[in-house]
Amino acid sequence: MTKIIQNNIYLLFIFLQSFYSFSQNKITGQILDKENNPIQFVTIQLHTKDHILIKSDISNENGMFEIEEKTGHYLFQASYLGSLLYEKQIDLDKDINLGVITSNNGIELAEIVIESKLKMKTNFDKYEITNISNSILAKNKSTLEFLNTVPIVNVTPDGKAIKIKNSKNAIILINGKSVGGNEVALSILQSTPATDIKKVEVIEHPGSNYRASDNGIINVIINKSKKQPFKVVLNAKSTQSFYNTQEGSGYLAFSKNKWFLTSGIKMENSKLKSNQNDSYIDFVTNYNTQIHNSSISKGTNYTPYLNIDYSLSKNQTIGLNFSSRFNKNEDNRNISNSYYNLANNQLDSINTTNTKNKLSNYHVVFFNLNHTIITDTLDSNISSDVSYYNSRNNREIFNTFSYSNHNNNKLLQNPDNTYEVIDFKSDYDKNFKDRSKLTIGVSYTNSNIKSNNFFGTFNGIEYVSNPKQSNIFSYKENYFALYAKYRRMFSESFGVLAGLRYEYLSAEGTLKSDTKTVKINNSDLFPSLAIMYGINDEHLLTLNFASSITRTPYNNLNPFVYVNSPSSIQVNNPYLKNTKKHFIGLTYTFFDDFNLELGYAKSHNLFNNFDTIKDNLIISTIDNYGNNDAYGANFYFNKSIFKNYWNLSFSTTLEISNIRGEYNANPVKIDNANLTLNVKNNIFLDKEKNSTLTLIYGYDNGSEDIFGKLNAQHSLSIDLGKSFNDFYISAGAYDLLTTDTSMQFTNSVYGFDKKREYYKNYYINIRYTLGNKRVKTVASKQQNERLN
Repeated sequence: MTKIIQNNIYLLFIFLQSFYSFSQNKITGQILDKENNPIQFVTIQLHTKDHILIKSDISNENGMFEIEEKTGHYLFQASYLGSLLYEKQIDLDKDINLGVITSNNGIELAEIVIESKLKMKTNFDKYEITNISNSILAKNKSTLEFLNTVPIVNVTPDGKAIKIKNSKNAIILINGKSVGGNEVALSILQSTPATDIKKVEVIEHPGSNYRASDNGIINVIINKSKKQPFKVVLNAKSTQSFYNTQEGSGYLAFSKNKWFLTSGIKMENSKLKSNQNDSYIDFVTNYNTQIHNSSISKGTNYTPYLNIDYSLSKNQTIGLNFSSRFNKNEDNRNISNSYYNLANNQLDSINTTNTKNKLSNYHVVFFNLNHTIITDTLDSNISSDVSYYNSRNNREIFNTFSYSNHNNNKLLQNPDNTYEVIDFKSDYDKNFKDRSKLTIGVSYTNSNIKSNNFFGTFNGIEYVSNPKQSNIFSYKENYFALYAKYRRMFSESFGVLAGLRYEYLSAEGTLKSDTKTVKINNSDLFPSLAIMYGINDEHLLTLNFASSITRTPYNNLNPFVYVNSPSSIQVNNPYLKNTKKHFIGLTYTFFDDFNLELGYAKSHNLFNNFDTIKDNLIISTIDNYGNNDAYGANFYFNKSIFKNYWNLSFSTTLEISNIRGEYNANPVKIDNANLTLNVKNNIFLDKEKNSTLTLIYGYDNGSEDIFGKLNAQHSLSIDLGKSFNDFYISAGAYDLLTTDTSMQFTNSVYGFDKKREYYKNYYINIRYTLGNKRVKTVASKQQNERLN
């Protein structure tokens, strides 16, 4: 026993000794010109006494720099395009702040862009992508196009959603704030040049300062630079699938003195076609229902936005964000239902449905007022913001049912939904001299939602309300949260981030025609923890633990019954339980370009959509069905090769799920292994790097879940672009390898096979940029140091 104790003490000593063996010290400072303006892109170098270069970096947009190295004697140099601005012999045995370094060389940086390496690093519970404005990957791209070059981020080919590692759609924030929903955020990203972005944070498992949702977060921070006081970007795109869709957007950035403003608008006129063939078998009645669904949808939408920031003083800023969305669309469907008696394999009857789903009045209005005050010299601050969201969705669904006996039936379903949400949030960030940071905050949200659902039958003159179906559902929700997060670096190589969030939700849903109400009262604690350990400059380990909750969506609490066809209805479930999830993951980052992650997640009370069959009636509903143990592995790398003419990124994810539960008195046991991979190629075709070829390949081996088994899929996107002074023109195609999707399911009671057709898409895009030009001289620079 004594020997075992001695061995353990020895191992502990070796482990602790590693913290000190790789201890490093930082050199920090700021470089200003003779007019006290910060100088960006200054090369910072550290040489040995033998003049051997060992570390290099560049100053940021604020002229700040930070470089670290182990204890020793070095020559520090700051230079710009070969011109030496400052040098000093340094004995580095502790952190050194060189303060402000003033250059009198008369440098004018508004004409220069340095093509340096895109920086992506792990920072506790998130990935940070920086140096975007200087990366060649951001050249001539919108922010949304640029995000698709990031290995762990996948933008759907139509630009309608963003995913992190092929998981759920991510929530998009702009400058740390919601802008009124993902549809508005995507419009902003589609019109904002990537070179105007300061940093992107990718948070797969959000910590305690975010709402405890299971969705990941992508936070895009716009660079509020005063060096470009005016910029306009106009964009036009035409996409040809079965039909043609047109898009246009405009972007304006303006800055002067204490003001910074961005605004824009996105417009879209779309026409889409879809075909779906479903086959349902009811083993109890021995009937087969075959449904052919063909639809043509047309729509127009307009999304204007405006963001204003004003500096009240050196330490105070106030901001106003406004966005809106106006949408009209119409979906026309022809549905054919064929009923077969499997006993004699005879066609029993055919019913048809013509549906016009018309959205004539949909609008969203969103306001956000925010204020930030810096409270000390360490940039501690108090930030507060208040948001208001209002939307109305008035939809008219006209159904005409034609039966085999030549009878007709006409129905009108008119759900008129209004949403009003008021949100308040306040955070206090306290920075300490030891570089630790404490964040405490409070959040409150009040939601009022009203659904006025009219269900009427046509009597030959007008639609007469059915009192059993027409109703009004009112839903009120109060959400309150308290949270705290503490981060501390105990050494240059070891740090801890710990957080705790408390959430309380009280909600009540009332149906006008019924005395019953839906009441929800729950409170939850969500701990989070991240431990980061740098083995050395090239190797980093991060351990993450996070907990989350997927709350019941409001749409599923609404108890209305919607009629889709003579043989199918949709029924919501007001008694759905929340899904809770706990995740733990270990990430290993090496040589900056490679990343390996192993993870485990436990989920309770999973819920999903179901199609069931009862007396030949197809019922679509949502319900809980069990728990899941998921084991995952993710690997990615990002590398520039052939003298930076080819940027190659590769990512692959393997997830093994073991689902156990019960639904409709039937046991659920699903063991599934899902493999996905993405290969992204950005190839520059000329010396000036004005011509670009982008190839993105994806693969999914198919997956099995409670809703059925999906077939495997391949995908391929191609884009060829070239810049002509202020113009950039690109043409491409996507869904080139995508085949029709098939989803199958069967048990002892019923089974189904759903097939959906896919259409290839081709597009051409033209972008024009007007304003201050930063690109006149290009100096290529390859970064080879660890990302700091």
